[in-house]
Amino acid sequence: MSTCNRLIARLLMTTVLAGAAGGVGLAAYAQDRAPAGTSAEDDEPEQVLFEADTVTREYEGGPIVAEGDVKAYFGERYLHADKLIYNPATDIVIAEGNVSITDANMETAFAGRVELSGDLRDGIAENFSALLEDNARLAADSAIRERGAKTKLSRAVYTSCNVCDDDGDPKTPTWRIKSLRVTRDRERKVVRFHHAFLEIKGVPILYAPYLQVPDPSVERQSGFLPPDIGASSRLGFNIELPYYLAISNHQDATFFPKFTAKDGVLWQGEWRRRGREGYHVLSGGVINYDNQNEQEDDVPGVRWHMFGRGYRDFGDNWRVSYDFERVSDKDYLRQYDVERRGDLRQELDRGKTNQLRSNARVAWTPGKSQLIMDAYLFQGLRARDDSDTIPYVLPLVDFKHEFDRKVAGGKAALKANMASLYRTEGLDSNRFTLSGEWERDIITRSGHRFNIFAKARGDIFAYRDLDLGTEICTDPNNACANDFPGFSTEETNDVTARFAPTAGLEWSYPLTRTIGETRLFIEPRVQLVASMENRNAADIINEDSQSIEFDYAGLFDFNKATGYDAFEDGQRVNAGVTASAVFPNGVSVEGSIGQQYRLQQTNAFDFSSGLGEKQSDIVGSLNVRLGSNAGVENRFRIDNDTGSLQRAESIAFYRDKRFRANLSYVRLNEENIANNLVRREELTARGTVKITDHWSVGGAWRLDLESDRTIRQDFIIGYEDECSTFGITYRRDRTRTSNLRPDNAVLLTFTLKSLVD
Repeated sequence: MSTCNRLIARLLMTTVLAGAAGGVGLAAYAQDRAPAGTSAEDDEPEQVLFEADTVTREYEGGPIVAEGDVKAYFGERYLHADKLIYNPATDIVIAEGNVSITDANMETAFAGRVELSGDLRDGIAENFSALLEDNARLAADSAIRERGAKTKLSRAVYTSCNVCDDDGDPKTPTWRIKSLRVTRDRERKVVRFHHAFLEIKGVPILYAPYLQVPDPSVERQSGFLPPDIGASSRLGFNIELPYYLAISNHQDATFFPKFTAKDGVLWQGEWRRRGREGYHVLSGGVINYDNQNEQEDDVPGVRWHMFGRGYRDFGDNWRVSYDFERVSDKDYLRQYDVERRGDLRQELDRGKTNQLRSNARVAWTPGKSQLIMDAYLFQGLRARDDSDTIPYVLPLVDFKHEFDRKVAGGKAALKANMASLYRTEGLDSNRFTLSGEWERDIITRSGHRFNIFAKARGDIFAYRDLDLGTEICTDPNNACANDFPGFSTEETNDVTARFAPTAGLEWSYPLTRTIGETRLFIEPRVQLVASMENRNAADIINEDSQSIEFDYAGLFDFNKATGYDAFEDGQRVNAGVTASAVFPNGVSVEGSIGQQYRLQQTNAFDFSSGLGEKQSDIVGSLNVRLGSNAGVENRFRIDNDTGSLQRAESIAFYRDKRFRANLSYVRLNEENIANNLVRREELTARGTVKITDHWSVGGAWRLDLESDRTIRQDFIIGYEDECSTFGITYRRDRTRTSNLRPDNAVLLTFTLKSLVD
């Protein structure tokens, strides 16, 4: 039927009071067009609008029959059917043939025949099915909906998997639940199954007389989460069974005990609270370690861990925050594979860097000023770490104020820093630093950029118990004792000061050009810096600048020391150049190279860093990308005297629809660890291959090339589709300590989306 011949029938149902009886009456009108003088705007009550090919009525007050592509609207509910019969006397709507009903939540129910109340809210459906949120589906022989919130189904099937393939043909879903009776309660946001079978690929694997899962529309609800199942040579068979507890709208918790065959139960939990003024996350675990046959003297009977992070705002300018991590012993985290998860996760997992750090902070940030007060507590996880010599910092105070008005055309700032370090058995140190800074940028019309800077800085140091040393130097016969005056004199306490002004000028000239469709860029850069000489006296002990990573990114830091105790002194020139080319085929090449030249040497840095001599090591980078699919990135440091490669960090990657891989290489010829030079060379490879649309295999391999041994291996088989994930991981961990043996483990994980997710 053409659009011009299509009959649009509107049925306006108006609710009125029916006299003293208090009943509800209906006044119904059905015609080709609305009566003259009437409009929807004239009527306040909700209305039902029908649209159909034909609308008939045998007598006034009798049933109204709409046929042919019937559409009915009531508020935010929408019905579509082949035929619809409405009886004003009973306020009953009967729809037949390809019936679909969509509600305000955009959930659609399908049926062969439905019998509904006049507002399309409640009723009975035959051959019922529903498309819910997150691709979830319900189907049943019949369904009864009550009060617009509860739906009861008989002989029902529930799944969130696709039931048709790409060609539209029926297929067996990955998983589904078949049940004699199902109740979907929208008020309590749950789906209840009675006498239910869980099927995987059509095969029943689990029966439950009663099962309750969250409604697909719910964002958070208490219930069990997918377990992690595994077996390892360290723990034997183990399973972690999480339970999520929704406490209120702003707080929740997760309990995830880990049952192990060898060591018993590791009781773990995490609590989270979030509000307008802050949030808090606390996590912990404890296990009663009672394996006396293997227990060593330094392994406690009760082993535990505590993690936490949070903050609290007080007004607009004050914030109190914390981040702590502590464990009972050095091997605990690796033994039970414990790590920070969820909101506690870190970009760098310090548990794998052999040191834990706890921090408490108070910050005040009014306008151009900033005051931060920190306290730090460290815990070493290496076998040689001695807790008595590891310092705790109380407090570390940092203040900065930027002046609103320009000084001599540039920006000026005042800074202050104070640090106090204490040890149970070792050196105690206190330092106060005050500095004034100024800098100005000038860009000429021809594009030359000049940066002029100056800084005046003064430090005061106070030491106690110099004869006890620090965690990296406790032996008076060691060469490091030369840095501790108390080792060679009777004075174990010392106070010293330093004045360290700096001034400099930096020039750069970025140039760009297009040749055809190729874009070229080059930027030479030179920095001249002048400071007083010999600013690192032997009686100034380096506590906070022990480690420095010298590369091109830090070449133009006029003071390359990572803290305040060391200071880059003397006159020097930092020079380098960066260049890049982007080709029309998507290939790009970027590189940089640079070096430092000094008039005199400095003892601010350890010689293994590549700095301090009149000519530093050469640093640079070279990166090549083939579009977004492949690339190689390199950072390097080359010895200026011998030309040997002192440091190399490289990563190569490739990714497409089927294959993803990356290969990383690290080489450190001389790494200063606890005053000992250690050579390090490692290779790590990772890759994943999709062998079908849903199945993939992958692996990871980490090698210590210096000692020619495997550190860790992972082999993974995974499955993922629209409604489930499944994975098996086989892991070989060759990490070994006095109490920790190499481990072979198998881990099983799975998720059934919308059911346990």
